[in-house]
Amino acid sequence: MFEIVHIGIPTTQSKEGETYVSGAEIYVTPPEKSPFAMEYVRFLPGTVFPEAMHYDVHVAAKVDSIEKYAALADEIIVPKMDGGACWLCFVRKDGAIIELMEEK
Repeated sequence: MFEIVHIGIPTTQSKEGETYVSGAEIYVTPPEKSPFAMEYVRFLPGTVFPEAMHYDVHVAAKVDSIEKYAALADEIIVPKMDGGACWLCFVRKDGAIIELMEEK
């Protein structure tokens, strides 16, 4: 299973409806409230996310196995991590950043 769920867009501007993610040092907007499934991500100093993600758009997908899809990637940017309700992993494939999301 590979189902696209949102587009992550880095920003340096505060956005209406954003919430702080403690420990990750980011603010995010809820993509389910966007008619285009856009999630704005504002990175703060000390974030766990590498600088490459501060400037590049990412596509997020629900997957049945992070390990399966991570093995197909060219690079693992952020290894599997606890994302609350799901496991997350950020990879790069053919230049694109992809967020893999696996339900717990």
